[in-house]
Amino acid sequence: MFHDPSRFGRPDTAGSRGVVWIIARAFTPDGGSAPGYARAMASAYAELGWAVSLFACSTAGRQQTQSGAYQLTDVGSGRPWLVQLRMLCALFAAWCRGPLPAAIHACTWRAGLAALPFAVPLIVTVHGRDIARPTGFSFRLMRFMLDRATRIVAVSEAARALLLQRLPHLADRCIVARGGTTAARATDRRAILSRGTGPARILTTGRLLPRKNIGSALMAVRAALNSGHALHYRIAGDGPDRARLQEWIDELGLRDHVELLGAVDAVELQRLRAEADIFLHPQIALDQGADIEGFGFGVADAMAEGLLCIVGREGGPAELIRDGETGFVVDGRSKDAIARALDAALRHPALRTAMGLRARQWVVGNLSWRRHGQLCLDELQMPTGPLAVQPVRVAA
Repeated sequence: MFHDPSRFGRPDTAGSRGVVWIIARAFTPDGGSAPGYARAMASAYAELGWAVSLFACSTAGRQQTQSGAYQLTDVGSGRPWLVQLRMLCALFAAWCRGPLPAAIHACTWRAGLAALPFAVPLIVTVHGRDIARPTGFSFRLMRFMLDRATRIVAVSEAARALLLQRLPHLADRCIVARGGTTAARATDRRAILSRGTGPARILTTGRLLPRKNIGSALMAVRAALNSGHALHYRIAGDGPDRARLQEWIDELGLRDHVELLGAVDAVELQRLRAEADIFLHPQIALDQGADIEGFGFGVADAMAEGLLCIVGREGGPAELIRDGETGFVVDGRSKDAIARALDAALRHPALRTAMGLRARQWVVGNLSWRRHGQLCLDELQMPTGPLAVQPVRVAA
């Protein structure tokens, strides 16, 4: 392995604390939560005083740019083996140029494979599905990689439990560090208090995947309309379920009440959250529990906006909500349970406003990318020393 202590980043040559590398297998403009996680980590480490080099692969193509808080090296897309080779070449080139990183943070275990030749502390984030699905050779490769990680960061208790079901010997190295919110600016209190007039505005955002359980959300919306509630439901995002959802909207006679918006940019997403009253996210776990929602970035952002959230009890989003206080946690497999929660939220505008305010207050006190970054690098004393890892669990 490559290790030259004399060339580690120092305050006069890099950030005030040194250099951190981030490796991501997805980045803007590609969809999903992975690009957002990589950007958030880059900004968090920069805020903590580190110089950040972000290495990613995306459909934007090969490029090197300085993007605000971090330097981006995009190795482009293509065949997996070719992308991996480009990533290794980019990392070796950065290593030779210096300064050397004090730590490397891989946003997934697969991204971490390219970091194995470098003898610095390695932090790996696990999200849920990424660790539950591998079998055969992929499982052995995942175990080989995670065995060499200095610290493993699970984005929720659900994600940690999935990891330890498969690799229990990693318990002492795995902590829980929940993410932050990506909302550019949370709606102010006066705007939240003004909600509740006119037809209720319901929102769902994110990748349109089977585990999101949006079909059951549509059934709950139809039940609410049949009960006489005035509402409008917007679904923002793209994914493999889009065509099927449009068919269901047509079959259920919801075209006048439901908008399937497709992919939207960050500015439009912020506007949609600011205009909404209720965030509907009744996710479920599929594939015998292997396909779960690990954290729930959309839920966290909605809570930061003061929205009442209705979430499923399976997966990470349920850990963000105190049922009946800051939102509703329901059995996502029960259409009646989802419908009852939505009916309660629609019947009591003052209640949903109060719950939304409590949700926002909880997010402000418990979810922050800066704190997530601090936990990832906790106890990293010196660039040349090992990252001491204690058996610790982080509650929020």
